[in-house]
Amino acid sequence: MPTTPHGKVHADDERPRPESVDEETIARLVAEAEDGIPAEKLRRRGRPAISDEAASTYSVRLPDDLLALADERSEIDSVTRGETIRRALIEYLTK
Repeated sequence: MPTTPHGKVHADDERPRPESVDEETIARLVAEAEDGIPAEKLRRRGRPAISDEAASTYSVRLPDDLLALADERSEIDSVTRGETIRRALIEYLTK
């Protein structure tokens, strides 16, 4: 049965395992490790930040007609629904 590097057995893992690793593979892996991790592999996962400042997430209930208006505005401005709602709050709260 195949095992993980920590010795745990995975009975359903049918992938072929090499009997040994050749010198060429070792040299390639060492070179990759010495070069460091490419920047594109270090990118953050998940949603992109909306700014450099910390942000909180809030859930609100909106009537369907208000949501439809927000979506229409989002399409006009070519922005996300969240951005439209943020803009509307800023406009209202800074009057």
